[in-house]
Amino acid sequence: MFLYYYKGLTMKTFLLSLLLFILYFWISLNTYAAPGDTTWVTTFDQEYHNWANLHYKPAVFPDTSKHWEKILLTYKIGCPAAGCDPWDRVGWIRLYTDTVNTEYFEIARVVTPYNIVGGNYPGTCTFVFDVTDYMPLLHDSVLLGSFIESWIGGTRGWLVTARFAFIEGEAFYKPYKVINLWQNDYVISGDTAHPVDSNLVPMDIIIDPMAVKVKAKITNTGHGQGNTGNCSEFCVLLNSIVAGNDTTSHILWKQCNLNPCSPQGGTWQYARAGWCPGSGVSPWDVEITNSVTPGQTANLKFLIQPYFNECRPNNPNCTTGVTCTDCNYNSTGHTEPNWKVQGQLIYYKINPIGINNQSTEVPSSFKLEQNYPNPFNPNTSIGFSLEKNSNVKLKVFDAKGSLVKVLVDKHMLAGIYKIDFDGQNFTSGVYFYNIEIGGKSDTKKMVLLK
Repeated sequence: MFLYYYKGLTMKTFLLSLLLFILYFWISLNTYAAPGDTTWVTTFDQEYHNWANLHYKPAVFPDTSKHWEKILLTYKIGCPAAGCDPWDRVGWIRLYTDTVNTEYFEIARVVTPYNIVGGNYPGTCTFVFDVTDYMPLLHDSVLLGSFIESWIGGTRGWLVTARFAFIEGEAFYKPYKVINLWQNDYVISGDTAHPVDSNLVPMDIIIDPMAVKVKAKITNTGHGQGNTGNCSEFCVLLNSIVAGNDTTSHILWKQCNLNPCSPQGGTWQYARAGWCPGSGVSPWDVEITNSVTPGQTANLKFLIQPYFNECRPNNPNCTTGVTCTDCNYNSTGHTEPNWKVQGQLIYYKINPIGINNQSTEVPSSFKLEQNYPNPFNPNTSIGFSLEKNSNVKLKVFDAKGSLVKVLVDKHMLAGIYKIDFDGQNFTSGVYFYNIEIGGKSDTKKMVLLK
């Protein structure tokens, strides 16, 4: 091709044209890489944490010229030469819009493990977070903050490595805006002098007029022990989101005996209020699209089941050794019950590139793909191909064969499709998804692992 083109050109013009072609080809490859290609960005690299200091770190993420289907955060924690802090401490990564700790978005929360060094202990622990909802924030130059609430002293502590994986592709719903709701790292529980409602005040939010999907995202963990009901670390209480006239609830509780960061020292295997030692904290995602109206004001509330702590110093009816083991808080077995709450609202739009049909290509045959990721928690995608226009039914069944969700039931044009399945309100276990297209049918297995 170039020899033929050269006949009408000077050598200088030809070489310039060749250079421009190569440059264009290189840019095309880097701008429109194949779906599933992953770009890795390391932010914190063996960052030493001690004495509860906040570590700021500027990060440079990819710009918005590429399309991401998913963004994952891999958070690895290990021990410095002097050893780890052997206690369960709260840690997090936040994205800051300033350096004075006033405007931030929490994108991941962890609780460090007990002792993990020696014997058959793992030595390090790695947690993976799906941070796709923060896509509107995770681009170009940003400021990140990493924190672990460690007061062990000396030179013991933690080494933190955080890596972001930007996975190319097209999501059906694309997050485009994140706003903060409730942000309080210490909501006192069970104390009439400090009612929870005074810290988690109902909010009137004008819903973005462009939103086609709206999700409330709540990260909450309970701390403190030795109180009535051993709250808030070891008591089971209901959390609720109220959007307009609709209420959605769940029990803030997490089973720890299957903790992947194990074995550990201490009581890591006991269930706790929303967390486990040596584990990432899973946010509670609540879709409220049908409870709000774009462009109009919505009243949002976050409620925690009422609780009365008898074992506190300002309770006149508390008697040490009689009504309670101890009425006074200390730094060991009796600490004030509290919640650490971070709430956000995520707005989505329909991706103009990824609306149902993921490609202009017409496949040669019908095919049902294996869901990805698998196992999953709580979201996964199911792909299928239609070689001709068809009536499609895509359904999800539990291990007993009972229908739990109809994902698709309509006429669809020939093409390649991807459908999202949200397992937030389903229990862990084996599920099957089945597709019926005319006289054809196929079924595959997937595993929800919380």
